[in-house]
Order: sequence, then structure tokens, then C-alpha cells
Amino acid sequence: MRQMKRKACTAFLLVILLTVMNGCGEKEQIRVIELPPLELEVMDAEKLRINSIQEYAGIGREDQRLHLAWGENADLLCLMKVEGGSYLYQTIDTKSNTVVSSVCVDERAADMSNIAVAPGGRYVSYEIENGGGGMELMIFFPESGLRQTLHTWEDPQETFSYVWSDDGTKLLSWQNGDTKNPYADWCITEYHLESVSEDTQDSSFKGRRTEFLMEGQGHSWRMVLPNADGSEIYVREQFRTFNDSMPEEAVNQEDHGRDALNWLLTENATKRELAEYSQASVYPVKYTPLGLFVQEEDGALSLVEEISAEHPQKRELFPAADGQYAPVVCICENGDHVFFTEWLEDSRYQISGVRMIDGEPEGEPVVLYRDNYDSLIRMTVWQDQAVIFWGTEPLDHEQYHYKVTVLEY
Repeated sequence: MRQMKRKACTAFLLVILLTVMNGCGEKEQIRVIELPPLELEVMDAEKLRINSIQEYAGIGREDQRLHLAWGENADLLCLMKVEGGSYLYQTIDTKSNTVVSSVCVDERAADMSNIAVAPGGRYVSYEIENGGGGMELMIFFPESGLRQTLHTWEDPQETFSYVWSDDGTKLLSWQNGDTKNPYADWCITEYHLESVSEDTQDSSFKGRRTEFLMEGQGHSWRMVLPNADGSEIYVREQFRTFNDSMPEEAVNQEDHGRDALNWLLTENATKRELAEYSQASVYPVKYTPLGLFVQEEDGALSLVEEISAEHPQKRELFPAADGQYAPVVCICENGDHVFFTEWLEDSRYQISGVRMIDGEPEGEPVVLYRDNYDSLIRMTVWQDQAVIFWGTEPLDHEQYHYKVTVLEY
């Protein structure tokens, strides 16, 4: 993490809007972003504050199915879109507004789903129908053009979830807990992508994988959170939240009265069941060296510092918000910066943030950015140096405007 040397923010920052959706834009547009008034900011130089704001905007269409990630530096945008019936992967230098590279990922765009660009943009994962009624999990290497099959299965109703490690080197896959047989054994698989030689032309995955066999316990939400490099994985099966959201006739009576189960998995394929830490349903947000951050049903954020202890304790950090909507929480890989997206009105939101010192917030969150937007798609932290988020708003029945914003701190 870079040493934080901050000066007081000015009330206005100039930013350049770059149209990246349809190749190089010929015309740059200048826009002024208004930050919170200086008198509302905390002027202590040690508090979290923003160094710069950058925006990159463009026009998309619903049939292009846009997917974004940030590259290995804060000026490189990685973009997946449908064009000519195929999925293209593009890297865009947002400073010069040029397309650095453009490569076809797969010609079968109509059959692709669950697309995810790895942090840093080195890999793209997706599911696709194999033409015989089954499904395949694929991985694409943009630099070499290599495409490999990680996993195949015959029943398309067997659904999976996926998450990338923060460093973008490991992909985790697991079966969901709302399948037709939630008592069947299920598996968490960690694919080590750096173990693959991109010189090969083999379409089957030859790299290292780590598998954790789990026993089916019934209808549940299954949540899998790797640490930054994927060497440890926190797993939670939440039963009560799932069953409370289901019609009474759809709930298996054996599931009633059960709250949750927790595990900690390690890279050498060990699996340890953990003690329960919450008397109510929670949503795990981030597993970090500081501990496990969880969000309560009312939106409050708590921290479990010793998740492996015999009697782990959950400590509230931030109370529930007063607004109509619970804030979206985003936490850096080390757990020492916490960011909130809060809706002030239906289409107006603000980003606030706070530093964490030894598991304690350093004061109240500071408002970093406010704007109007129709919907927020994703928010992430880049190498604990910038908060990146993007959203869309409709222009007409065929097109929408999208915007990527980078808050460097």
C-alpha cells in the first residue's frame, strides 16, 4: 500500500470522458465533477481522501452484454462485449483513448453465460453450452489466445457460482445450494491459472487444481470467500436466510431451525469446520488478514477477528444506515480500507470511505464522491490504491450510457 500523502481536495476537479465502447473517440469531452464542500470535509491530513478522479464513459446496447474489469495499471480498461455475434475482449488505454488489443474470445456468444474477467485482465472465465445438452466451464488467455475447458457437466440445472482471488490468479467454482438435490455432495474447486503453460495448444486444462469435497446439508446459500492470493478460503452455508425466502411448501422440514455452517479451507486441501459466530443471519463480505467482515441483515457491518477460535466474537464496526437501502460495502484485500455506496435518492448515490487501524475505524466514514446514476453494476478496489465502480443509465429502448469512475486515494 502506498504511503498516503494528502493535500486538501479542491472543490472541483476536471475529468475527461472517453468513449471507449466503439473504438477510439475522436473528440474529448470535459466535464466538471463537484466534490463535497470543503467545509464538510475532515481536514486532518491523515484521514482518507481522494488524490484524483477519472471517468471513462461510452454508449452500449443491451445486446452487447458489456463486462468490465481493470487492468494491471490504473489506466488500462479490460472490456468484454458482443460484436458480430462473437464475444470480443479488448484492452483500452484510457489516457490515450486507444484500443491496445482486440481478440475474439468465442464465436458462440449466444450460448455464453457467467462471464467474469479476472482482476488484472489476464484471464476470462465463462460457461457455454457444448452442443450436446451439457455445459462447459471455459478459461480464455487473452495474450496467447489459448482457450481451455476446466470442467464439463451434463445437467444444465446443476448451477455453479464463481469468484476470482484478488490477485487474479485463481478461480474458485462451486455448486449452488438451491439445486434439485441439495443433500448431494458438492465440491469447491480452485483452479491455479498461473500453473498453465500458454505455449500449449491443448484444449483441456492441464494446470493445478485443488478440490474440497463438501457434504450436502440441505437448501442453503453457499458463500465462498478466498483471501487475496487464494491460499485460504472461508466458506459459509446459510440455511435460515435461504429458507426464510422460500415458500413454506418448498422448504424441506429437516432444514428448519438450522442457521449456518462455516469452514476454513487451505491451499494444501485441508478443511476445518469453524464455530458459529452469529446468532442471526449474516452476509460475509470479505476475508482479510484482519478477519472476516460480515454485513448484518439491517446493513450494519461487523468484524470477526479470530474466525478460527473456539468461541469467535463478532464486533459491530458501523451501525445500520438510516436510509431506505442498505449500503453496498467494498473492502480492500488487507482490510484496512472500507468503502460504502449509499443511495441518497433513487438515482443519486455517494461513495464514502474510512481507514481501519488494527481492526478499528479511524473515525467516521468521509464522503469521497457524489453523483447521479440509474444503477450501480459493480464496485471494487484496485491494489488498495483506487476505488473503481461503474454503472449504466438508459438512453432509449436500444442504448444505454455507461460510466466507469476511478477514485485514486
